[in-house]
Amino acid sequence: MIYNIAIIGSGVISAIINLMLYLLNKKSKILVFDINNKISLENSKAINNAGTGHAGMCENNYVNIINKKFYVKKNIRIYCKFNLTKNFFSWIKIFNFFNFKKIITNTPHISFFYFKNNIKLKSIFKKIKIYNNSIKITKNIFIINKIFPLLLKNKKIKKNYCITFYKNGFDINFQYLSKKIFNFLTKKKFINLFLSYNILKIKKIKKNFLIEILKNKKYKIIVNYIFVCSGGSTLLILKKFNKFISRKYFELPINGTWLISEKKKTIIKHNLKIYSETLKNSPPMSIPHLDIRNIFNEKKILFGPFAGLTFKILINSKKTILSNINFKFLLNFIFFTIKNYSIVNYLLKENFNTKKKKIFNIINFTKLIKNNYIKNAGKRLQILKKKNFYLKLKFGTKIIFNKNKKIAFLIGASPGASIAVNIIFNVLKKWGFFFKNFLFNNNNKKSKIFNYLLYLKGIEPFSF
Repeated sequence: MIYNIAIIGSGVISAIINLMLYLLNKKSKILVFDINNKISLENSKAINNAGTGHAGMCENNYVNIINKKFYVKKNIRIYCKFNLTKNFFSWIKIFNFFNFKKIITNTPHISFFYFKNNIKLKSIFKKIKIYNNSIKITKNIFIINKIFPLLLKNKKIKKNYCITFYKNGFDINFQYLSKKIFNFLTKKKFINLFLSYNILKIKKIKKNFLIEILKNKKYKIIVNYIFVCSGGSTLLILKKFNKFISRKYFELPINGTWLISEKKKTIIKHNLKIYSETLKNSPPMSIPHLDIRNIFNEKKILFGPFAGLTFKILINSKKTILSNINFKFLLNFIFFTIKNYSIVNYLLKENFNTKKKKIFNIINFTKLIKNNYIKNAGKRLQILKKKNFYLKLKFGTKIIFNKNKKIAFLIGASPGASIAVNIIFNVLKKWGFFFKNFLFNNNNKKSKIFNYLLYLKGIEPFSF
């Protein structure tokens, strides 16, 4: 059967859903729209995200503490979802659609914790090892020095550290992956790419949808299915389509900045993605990363990102949240600020932090404090959902469907790109597309066999 499908947005999630549709039904007519004049210029752009091949297991801020007990449900859920993404990438490699060189680099993931929380670590990793026994944990100073040579040399501080090591992490260039997919699909004449187009409105017509778009003049197109995955613009488009559904959601745009080091002597010592613990009285988003990034064969060390509040919802557009601000929102946001003072206070402070203050945040983490420069990272549109008359901050992504399930809106941020296959799988399942089991099998043993195809040689695990 032939379908007309519109995908709004040209980031990595858009690229992957288009490739999945190509595998499922090559006769479908796919229309891809983007507000920018090039693809993947927003959060999929390499420098705008952390490029994390989401191990999930290494992110301490996902751990819930309830009545002094530790729950790692979110860590395990993200790990399993990322396994689906790896599984899909493995099949791309088997089918030889394009070369993965410069897209994926095998990069070990580390979490380091203060030793006083060693009881917490043991509680967490006893549960995690059931799902993944390749994660190691140590407090041995000699091993820590070998794995993480950029850690502060102060012996008193080092005695208080404990680290985890997960060798099978990835650094992913999502921008280059998107470009490769779109290039492959346009050559096959499977998709029609429309750049610099603005979506004015979407209207339901019986079982189909009418999209009104603008580029110099207005155009109208009728399609069977729509997937809106346009980052910061998604909630605006949802509000134009259905005010009743969208009135539960508000946006909290967060910008970011990186401290970047390109010093070759330092880069040689560091081939890791490192996560730390939240500092006292700070929200989860304040956890610092020290990531090696391989962007088009140029290696950089990125520290951050340092978050901050902003009115802009896109990087390359003048669109802001100001048009959605009214008396009700302001009143709700005041209550949200009172209840979530630490988050709002942290974001406001970061807006005014100088480079010196940002470097001061590194001192407890690493000796990497010289020859850094600052660069903007992407903008995350975190979602505030109204529940019991109060706004609640929602981390992660959410898919919103209409009644007949034929139009889907992806809102929220982080993790997004690394669990893209799981997100898209849920959208296409609601649309009635069925997958062959061999493509997406989350059986642990089978996943390990297929995922092995992605790992690059040359990085040997440290033995504990």
